[in-house]
Amino acid sequence: MPLVYVTGPSGAGKSTVGAELARRGFPSYDTDLDRLSHWYRGDQLVAHPDAAADDRWYAEHVLRLPPETVRRLASATTGLGFVCGTVGNEGEIWELFAAVVSLSLDDASIRARLATRAPGSFGSTPDDVRRILGWAATIDEDNSRYGALLVDASGPGDEVADLILSGLRERGLG
Repeated sequence: MPLVYVTGPSGAGKSTVGAELARRGFPSYDTDLDRLSHWYRGDQLVAHPDAAADDRWYAEHVLRLPPETVRRLASATTGLGFVCGTVGNEGEIWELFAAVVSLSLDDASIRARLATRAPGSFGSTPDDVRRILGWAATIDEDNSRYGALLVDASGPGDEVADLILSGLRERGLG
């Protein structure tokens, strides 16, 4: 069945939207919470370090969602389903989804949302915030260039879910 990939920068609300879509009865998977994504250095599966990773570590490692995982989820999902998260191999997996939704959020909102994260979690340190804002700087332009549906993620999760479902209906899904 068709799967939709919901991506965006850390703090955009991917997990919140995924939970809202699940509450509404849609199959919804979170690349982090459901442990679908894994860190790799080259082709080697590695563990994420317990301590905060530095720029060099992130330059040498990629968080990947294996294509076979997407295929497995698609075959097991009835109706419209969602995979929510951000991974470093999006170019490898986008074609496996019926649509891609990119949650869009300004820097101030990203900072505010990241400030609520528990100490020690990703996005809770100044270095993490700097990295996230760097990654987010071109995400809307990059994702729209590849056909993603851009959705304003500044509202509460239920409103963002409404925007996603409305946009997908306009594209003939849902």
